[in-house]
Amino acid sequence: MVDWMDKQVSSRRSNTAERSTTLRMKAVLENVPRAIECVSEWAQKAGFDERALYEIQLAVDEACANVVDHAYQGADRGDIEVSCHLDDQILTIQVRDWGKGFELSSVADPELDAPLEERTLGGLGLFLVRQVMDNVQFRSDPEQGNELVMSKRLHIAG
Repeated sequence: MVDWMDKQVSSRRSNTAERSTTLRMKAVLENVPRAIECVSEWAQKAGFDERALYEIQLAVDEACANVVDHAYQGADRGDIEVSCHLDDQILTIQVRDWGKGFELSSVADPELDAPLEERTLGGLGLFLVRQVMDNVQFRSDPEQGNELVMSKRLHIAG
């Protein structure tokens, strides 16, 4: 792995015409913009328009912030790994951690029509991710870690 920016972040690129990349770093809030930038570069090179780029950035931001906020309890921060893969006009983004898992189906959509003071905390970030990405899946395994997989299809005007 090659250092990227500092010793907290490392990146590796595949040898197959740079169709994928992986960025691994400490799960701290200061590293979230690096993940967003890495994925944004890939999405931009792939040809996603400005709106799709914004949606991808939002999804990566929310996914990484959730890892920082919820996966690792206490001062002992583990790693977060963000991977992008472009295949057949579909950008797949994987956000992986080795912290505390959760059940994606247990996170209810927020009650957007309820008055602010009656809303429960949480769930808005995942709701946004589901709204802006074409497909969202989550897997939690004690040995393999937690993995949020999001994908977005590149729409080419014809």
